[in-house]
Amino acid sequence: MKKIVLIFILILMMPVKVQAETEEEIMSSIEEKFNIGSFISQAEEYTGDFLDNTNLSDILNEAMQGKINNQTIYKKIIKILGKEVSSNIKILISILIIVVIHGILKSITDSLENSNVSQIIYFVQYILIVTLIMSNFTEIIKLIKETASNLVGFINVLIPLLLTLMVYTGSITTSTVLEPILLFVSNFIGNIIANILIPVVLIIVVFSVISKITERIQIERISKFLKSSVVWFLGIFLTIFVGIVSLEGTLSSSVDGITAKTAKAAVSSLIPVVGKVLGDVVDSVLGCGIILKNAVGAVGVIVIIGICIVPVIKVAVLSIM
Repeated sequence: MKKIVLIFILILMMPVKVQAETEEEIMSSIEEKFNIGSFISQAEEYTGDFLDNTNLSDILNEAMQGKINNQTIYKKIIKILGKEVSSNIKILISILIIVVIHGILKSITDSLENSNVSQIIYFVQYILIVTLIMSNFTEIIKLIKETASNLVGFINVLIPLLLTLMVYTGSITTSTVLEPILLFVSNFIGNIIANILIPVVLIIVVFSVISKITERIQIERISKFLKSSVVWFLGIFLTIFVGIVSLEGTLSSSVDGITAKTAKAAVSSLIPVVGKVLGDVVDSVLGCGIILKNAVGAVGVIVIIGICIVPVIKVAVLSIM
């Protein structure tokens, strides 16, 4: 414990000059030390069209001041939703036209009592609709693969910085335990989604199409089993991921809090004359570090929303169709 406190004191004292500094100067010093500008530049590569002309640096500054405008994010989500709906409206109109024509032809064939012709018309209609939807579906599958890759890439950028800031603010135990676990789990889930779940989803779609075309091949149960397996897999891993974060946070927060308080007390009492001043400096540095850590976390959440929102909306629009 003494070694941890000593290391923590040394980490805090390295970037701090022995003079009075404003919170803005301390914050700028911490940002420069941890190369926050480089993080922002890397994060902007993953946001795509979600933020348009909005600068992540401005969002970071707003987050540090506690003034993030949620309405701006909501407006951007609504804008993307409108864009996806308008881009798919032609396909929806085409499907409606096919359904109307099928209804007219079916009523004519029913009056003629010709079941063979009616069945042929049904097959033609179904194949046309499937062709229209699948043209969109293949694009979505490609987009989901890219999204999984981008999400893993960004998490690999975010977590090391976030946990380094946690060390800086006294959460040494938490960051030491969490970093390897979170990096492993996020990479594992991303690879499973890209290499296993997406091919399984494609198989489910093929099985669903075949089961609708003919009743001779009974594969509906297999399709339902695969669907439930995918849902269960995602649910289990999400539960494990959230459970790890919650459990480690609960077990480690008390130890980390003691470390930070002990460091401040040690600086105040052990260093003569200027000990109290340096103790206040340590307190200010810790406070600024916590603000920056929370702001980086908020930026991370916004970037993750930007990465995931387009495929989520595309899938939602397609499912409605």
